[in-house]
Amino acid sequence: MQQTTSISKRIATIFHNIKGIYKEDPQAQDVEGQKEFQEYVDYLLERGMKINNLRMAQFKTRNNLPYLGLKTIEKIESDSILVSVPRELMLTTKIAYFSDIQEIFDAHPQFFSQHCAGGWQDRILLTYLLYQSQLGRQSQWYHLIANLPRDIDYLIFWSDEELKLLNDEKLVLKAKRELQDFLLIQKTLTHILDQFPQHFKKETYSFENIKWIFIHLVSRCFGSTLEQVAFVPFCEMFNHENTDVRYKGLYLESNVNKPKEDKQVDPNESDDSDGDSDSYEQEDYQYPIEIQEQIKSYKQKTPTYKLIEQELALYQNQVDFQNPDAIEKLRIYQEKCNNRIDLQIQYLKYKRWFQENLNLRDNFTIIFVSKSLEYIQEQIKLYETDVLTYDQVSSALQAVEVKSELYLENVKEYAQEKLKSKNYSLKQFEIPEQPSAIESVEEMLQIAIPENIKPFEAKEDWKEDLFDNFVIKCSSKDAFEKGAQAYFSYGKISNRSLLLRYGFTLEYNIFDYVEVKTQFIQHIPFASDIAEYFQLSKYKKFKIRYTRINDDLLMYFKILNWQYDQGISYLFDDIYETAIIDQAYNLIKAYNDEHFKDTLKSQSEKLRDSKLNYHDYFALIYKIEQQRIIEAQLEALQMLKCKVEKKEFGEQQFEWTSYLVEKFAD
Repeated sequence: MQQTTSISKRIATIFHNIKGIYKEDPQAQDVEGQKEFQEYVDYLLERGMKINNLRMAQFKTRNNLPYLGLKTIEKIESDSILVSVPRELMLTTKIAYFSDIQEIFDAHPQFFSQHCAGGWQDRILLTYLLYQSQLGRQSQWYHLIANLPRDIDYLIFWSDEELKLLNDEKLVLKAKRELQDFLLIQKTLTHILDQFPQHFKKETYSFENIKWIFIHLVSRCFGSTLEQVAFVPFCEMFNHENTDVRYKGLYLESNVNKPKEDKQVDPNESDDSDGDSDSYEQEDYQYPIEIQEQIKSYKQKTPTYKLIEQELALYQNQVDFQNPDAIEKLRIYQEKCNNRIDLQIQYLKYKRWFQENLNLRDNFTIIFVSKSLEYIQEQIKLYETDVLTYDQVSSALQAVEVKSELYLENVKEYAQEKLKSKNYSLKQFEIPEQPSAIESVEEMLQIAIPENIKPFEAKEDWKEDLFDNFVIKCSSKDAFEKGAQAYFSYGKISNRSLLLRYGFTLEYNIFDYVEVKTQFIQHIPFASDIAEYFQLSKYKKFKIRYTRINDDLLMYFKILNWQYDQGISYLFDDIYETAIIDQAYNLIKAYNDEHFKDTLKSQSEKLRDSKLNYHDYFALIYKIEQQRIIEAQLEALQMLKCKVEKKEFGEQQFEWTSYLVEKFAD
């Protein structure tokens, strides 16, 4: 019987079993004496919140570091609602804006306006929560604020020594950039609030208080799919795991805005992002020096057909037109030159076709174009050396266009199926502009307001969510035993992004990946012919994951080894020779040898070291996960090679890796 469950879901089930997700946690301890928290819960229950058999408890990491979460009092069945919060209890940007301190927001639209400031909603909520925090029990949000823990942080606040533990320069650089962004926000907000002593005490907006609220905004707010960023009471107590527990808006039967056919929208379901930016990075779009020289030389070079015209003119000037034999030789030479000129013009025509129809930011396509141009020049040379006739070469060049159109058709399908990209778009002339960095408070507050745009719309024009209750709900796949930790999924997030957003990492994170790259430009003989038309990347990057053998990785080596006369279908048939698998294996093995000196077993054993603090612990998991992913990918490639060679693999190191070769043709 054919397996219908996806590879990802089968691997996720294995990971859940390894970690004991949904199972009773014998180490969990009820938390007693949390008077402030119990007041908070009672306050919410009186106002309509519903909690399904959950209570606060203390859990422990593998090395016994304590942390708080929610434990099930009784078994919770699948499709159950864990928490239901009336929409009126949510703290939204709109509530914060139309408050006693609205004049502050209106006075500085460069900092708080949706038209000028990225993260403007967070800035409004940050200011409002600081204001409410100084009101104490007089604040309607007293219980929410009083239960925001102080002892939390995330990656941007790690020390330099702790950041080094990650052994990831790119991630460290991103964390440091985000820290600078925070410091600019903190300084600007301090400057603004200094002007409003009637609203704020100086000590209220101290550095530590701004940092405290800012961290909670980053890590505990909901908002990517809601109409406004919002704090949702009690729901911030859930810890994250890769369950199918999601949040959604629930409509009562009496709600006139209830969608037809009761289609409840699951805001998390469409979130396939791993949290990483797709923006261009400078180091990826610099030409190697030798390529820069080739481009410079190429731009100064006279086109080949012009050189042939010059050759012909020079020859004509030397002909004795009184000599019949010389005239006949001139005729033959002219015919040859005219044919050579025509073939070079055809070469330029095909080059133009590539520019206008193919995506020259796609590394595969760059290699295909390079090999196509190389093939055309080889055919022209065969004519010039009298190996082929003009008609034979013209026919060969016409076949290039047919193959190129077939390649375009196949690469569009490849992009949609393998890369999950709906469109194969031309990007070579769409170089995104990097926004100029704002580095000072003065620059921040001098951002120009677009003409004819009000900083804020009228109160009634603000979009609002129309559901009645914000609910966190189990799917048909989720059922928690009594005494288990109840998790909520924050989304499909890699460990890299979990560190940046929340300050922790997960073992066996199915959405984690390792980025492996290789310089590919050295394999492009015609780089100088095409590099001037686009920003040529030095690297081809591959995201290596738990859930699949990387199709791009195999495709990359396949197209590098491809010979033009093999045809287009060969590139896209999902059949890989052992030489290609070996090249993919060797690239990942080189990465493994460079980055991981200790065995995976010895690294995993370190997780039980009670001397590790939280940062040490999560940094170690970050590295262990990367090593585990790389080793699993190496094992899967070895299995694939055995499948191609029709051999038995032997004993597996990882329980799930045989799944990864199922889709490949025998």
